[in-house]
Amino acid sequence: MSSATASANENFTMENEAGNTIDGSSGASTGRDIKRINTWALLCLFSVLSLTAHETDDQNMKRSENVWITTCASLSLAFSALSCLAHVGSSALSSLFVGTIIEGIVSLVLVGLWAGALPVIMDPSNGLAQMYVGKAGGESADYQATVSNANLYFTSWGAGVCALIVLAMYIKERLGGNGGMGMGYTSKWYLLMLASVIVVIESMRFKNQVCEIEGGTQPVTCNRNTYGLATGIVGLVVSFLISLFSSLGKDSALITTVAGFVMAVLYTLCAGLLTFDNGPATYVGNHYFSAWAGFFISFSVFGNVLKEFLGVGGGQTTAASAAPPTGDDPEVEMDGI
Repeated sequence: MSSATASANENFTMENEAGNTIDGSSGASTGRDIKRINTWALLCLFSVLSLTAHETDDQNMKRSENVWITTCASLSLAFSALSCLAHVGSSALSSLFVGTIIEGIVSLVLVGLWAGALPVIMDPSNGLAQMYVGKAGGESADYQATVSNANLYFTSWGAGVCALIVLAMYIKERLGGNGGMGMGYTSKWYLLMLASVIVVIESMRFKNQVCEIEGGTQPVTCNRNTYGLATGIVGLVVSFLISLFSSLGKDSALITTVAGFVMAVLYTLCAGLLTFDNGPATYVGNHYFSAWAGFFISFSVFGNVLKEFLGVGGGQTTAASAAPPTGDDPEVEMDGI
């Protein structure tokens, strides 16, 4: 029986908790993160779609912006395609790239490229992915940004989010954070940080481009926009700190739970004030999506960490179910049949 079991397990592979493929015969990790491969592939796909959407758009009349966006999308496509080849192959490229500092640099460069391209793409004054619309015949125009090119809008954001997730996965792996309350939620904290950045950018843009002009909008709308700006700044600082300590594995259950609760409360008010009634984000666009993204992500993080902090469906049950059955316990043996 033992020899048959050993021969059956000679070439089998499995995944560890981090998603890395492990050779069953040696128990060694091959360094191939399945989730990271999938994210690289999605980044490649979104890069192709965003490049196509931009080049087929008849609104890209400003040559400087057109060249910049085309360059960013093309570089993103090239880097992500090479990354996919490195992850799925077994050549010298794999050993040179996968899990090394080169992959980290490429991930950081792609995040920087999309961080520079997205503000240009999403600026309503450029009329590429968003544009300003207003009301006619009233005391104020109530200008708001709304989506004008859905393909460019969603694929550009998809590429930017994928680049950020790849970088977050790489940082967590390199820093070797194996503890802490928030290890399972590091990516969510990074996404909350991204949502907060967008809320800050859109709130400042609305303040400068709409609230500063006479008759641009109502005073109550600008006041709500100011609250959104303050919430975004708080969310940016809190999510950055928690995600950093989570990557290092040095965060605590209490701090993470309190931070999740604070962000859930702040973004509940933010989503309500910005997207209802006289809010500055009642039309579908960056402002709208980022406010609701902050709401849902913060509640997702808070709900998960609260359950683990209170021990509801926590690690004891998981550890018990993961423990191998022993020959001294007949009930365990019966459960395993």
